[in-house]
Amino acid sequence: MLMNKKTSPRDEAAAEFRAGIIACLPTIPGYWSIGFAAGAIGTLSGFTTAQTALLASALYAGSAQFLFYSLWATGAEVASVVLSVLLVNLRYLLMSSAMSVFFREYTTGQKIISGLLLTDETFGVAVQRGSGHNKVPYAWMLGLNVAAWLNWILACVVGAGLASALPPSLMEGLSFSLVSMFIGLVLMIWFASRRKALEAFSIATAVVITLFTAGHADMSVVVIVAASVAATLATVGLRLTSKGEQ
Repeated sequence: MLMNKKTSPRDEAAAEFRAGIIACLPTIPGYWSIGFAAGAIGTLSGFTTAQTALLASALYAGSAQFLFYSLWATGAEVASVVLSVLLVNLRYLLMSSAMSVFFREYTTGQKIISGLLLTDETFGVAVQRGSGHNKVPYAWMLGLNVAAWLNWILACVVGAGLASALPPSLMEGLSFSLVSMFIGLVLMIWFASRRKALEAFSIATAVVITLFTAGHADMSVVVIVAASVAATLATVGLRLTSKGEQ
């Protein structure tokens, strides 16, 4: 008579880790498309490939990296750059708070690691997993986050390396093409959104504020004000529309 061999906790954790990596696979093309552009723009902004890799590893936020490069290239003060990046990344505080209901049984260290590597994409994947099981295994979340993190770093390094290998004449044209590609990515996300009117209003608000204040204040301050006002109005609008749908 054969006895069923029980799986050890380590085997279960390894299986969950692999499942987390598999769950990350559909989001990897998005990391590569935006990460490649972020790495190339880092090179155009005067950073070496090693510096770009270090920033991608530590900052690990696409929108914040684009903002960092643009502000740094314009000579903004360090305090302005830090404050701008902090404001852009405040949404991760809300995401981590929303995820906390799935991590009540885990240690503080596990919660910190899961939160530090959280992105918009991994948040969406993890919420779907948590909603269906009322729990997100730590090993699964770690596999999801690590796979996304490593692919983001690699995409930034490849983008930076290829951009640095190009001749100066092509580098000048690349700056415009990368901006165009980034705009195209934003439009793709907008077309896939379920709240196009609200997002269009938010973008238009930021553009109008930038146009009317660009000549009267430091550009880093303009970016902070435009992003903050647009995000605040979008949040208020989202709450109002959500209440109206209930």
